[in-house]
Amino acid sequence: MNTLFVLEATSFKPLNVILHNILTFIYYLAHQIGLGIFKVFQSVFTGTIFPESIIDPLGFLAILTIFMLLVSMDALKKIVWIVVCAAWILLLIRILMIIFKLG
Repeated sequence: MNTLFVLEATSFKPLNVILHNILTFIYYLAHQIGLGIFKVFQSVFTGTIFPESIIDPLGFLAILTIFMLLVSMDALKKIVWIVVCAAWILLLIRILMIIFKLG
């Protein structure tokens, strides 16, 4: 005899709580990746003081770049790659400005 068992969930989490947990995890990953890149920059350029506000953009840009390497779409991919490349260029210009004390 076939029997169908239905599991009761005593507490459902609302969608905003689940979304908050996912976004918190993504932020944590981005922050840790950015912190790693930040430490590499500090160890290479020992005489330069980098602002800590650059950690999160570095991490999010690294996650976005990794995501773009994994996803392949033809037309949309080209547009997003232009945006990602422009963001890396702007971030590298900011880092060079910090290194050479221009800004």
